[in-house]
Amino acid sequence: MNLQQEILKEYSKTNVDKISKYVGGDEQRFAELMQLFLNGDYVTTQRSSWILSECAANQPFLIPPFFKNFIEKLHEPNIHDSARRNIIRTWQFIEIPDEYIGEVYDICFHYLSSKEAIAVIVFSMTVCHNITKIIPDLKQELSFMIEDVVLKHQNSSPAIKSRGKKILAELKK
Repeated sequence: MNLQQEILKEYSKTNVDKISKYVGGDEQRFAELMQLFLNGDYVTTQRSSWILSECAANQPFLIPPFFKNFIEKLHEPNIHDSARRNIIRTWQFIEIPDEYIGEVYDICFHYLSSKEAIAVIVFSMTVCHNITKIIPDLKQELSFMIEDVVLKHQNSSPAIKSRGKKILAELKK
């Protein structure tokens, strides 16, 4: 399968599922997909990001070798919203490598107080919460931030409200 041709053929859940099944747990195919995501044109990057997040959900072991690449991608100017959203979504499914925990927490914590898309904020809550399971000292800081985010979005985003309340309840345990 020519991944780039397939990615550009159609932007649909059906095509995403087909390509992510083709990639499966094959590290070489995943590396090819990552190269398209990291070095492709705007549309290829956008479309491949969705496939990457599906691969991460099904085969999380594929992600750690590319962790630094994801962080670098987030720092690129003019990164497509879907690329940012799917990187953060991907991080929900995996254990963050120790050497990146601080930087990932800072990135996601920043997104909580930014004007990012709703999905980025919601996924960032989960990533930060997952990190507090490793570093419990961050729980109070995250609780305060999520309370603020939920309050700020109480009339505009059921997703933020729902995820925020769920995480706040877990943080208080």
